[in-house]
Amino acid sequence: MSNLAKILLVDDQPDFLFSMQSILMDEGYEVITAESGMHALSLVEIERPDLVLTDIVMPDVSGLQLARILRANSANKRIPIISMTGYPFQDDIAAADTRLVDFYLTKPVQISDLLIAMTMCLES
Repeated sequence: MSNLAKILLVDDQPDFLFSMQSILMDEGYEVITAESGMHALSLVEIERPDLVLTDIVMPDVSGLQLARILRANSANKRIPIISMTGYPFQDDIAAADTRLVDFYLTKPVQISDLLIAMTMCLES
């Protein structure tokens, strides 16, 4: 049984999704996964996560598009979003506008950095 927040983890790479899910569950989080931005959008409405942890580069709906859609909906506007990418180009960082995402992390994600970012998001 989870004693911490419900996390929606979104990534199109199944291996990354599985390993991150395992790590976060070991930390006591309830973790719901989605392999696409479209699937994540439907899960947000059903599951009402406390935090969204999303990859940026995905084939259907990017993590930044997902963040824009969530921020445009008043019911989801307050859900903290942490974005991740394996492509830490300057344009990506600039695009990860603080109005869209709360934290921006590059892959490979340092678990200690991720847990700190999650704690900060969930406590605010």
